[in-house]
Amino acid sequence: MENKYLKDFVIVVAVLMLLAFGLKIYYTYQQVNTIPQESKYKKLALSEKLLKQIQDIEASIKDRKSFIFSVEKDPLEQNLIVKTIKDLEKQWREEVGKMIRLESTIIPESGDRLASIAHNGESNTYKIGDEFMGRKIVSIGSGELGYTYRGTNGTLTVTELPPKPEAIDNSNKKRSNIPNW
Repeated sequence: MENKYLKDFVIVVAVLMLLAFGLKIYYTYQQVNTIPQESKYKKLALSEKLLKQIQDIEASIKDRKSFIFSVEKDPLEQNLIVKTIKDLEKQWREEVGKMIRLESTIIPESGDRLASIAHNGESNTYKIGDEFMGRKIVSIGSGELGYTYRGTNGTLTVTELPPKPEAIDNSNKKRSNIPNW
């Protein structure tokens, strides 16, 4: 006799469970509908513009982490238009190095006459008949050198170094008019 009511009991339990789930779903739906569209935390939320700026900054930081700088100067240096003392010194040295400059002449009583010529940061000594940079030395006099180059004659005279720019001239004492040759 117990098995006879078991079937009815299972049906009643199933119906009650369906009713309980139905009520649960209904009350959940009612709660969702009662949530206001405007949250009380709206003032704390980010605007779209601010969120976009933050995302751009994060992307920039990620890019900079993977970027390899290949410049020798500091990219963050603010005064790249104004030359630094180091830049002026380098420019002056390059200017002096490019010059073909007769430094001195040596005229002994006996022996070969010699001339010291500076170019590319080197000083070399030459005598009559030697060649320097495609030029053939034909005469050496007191403070001057005669040469031929592609069929034309030319002279080099002893010249002093061009003065350093005032910004890099680190001599504190007054200069006398003594040439630096």
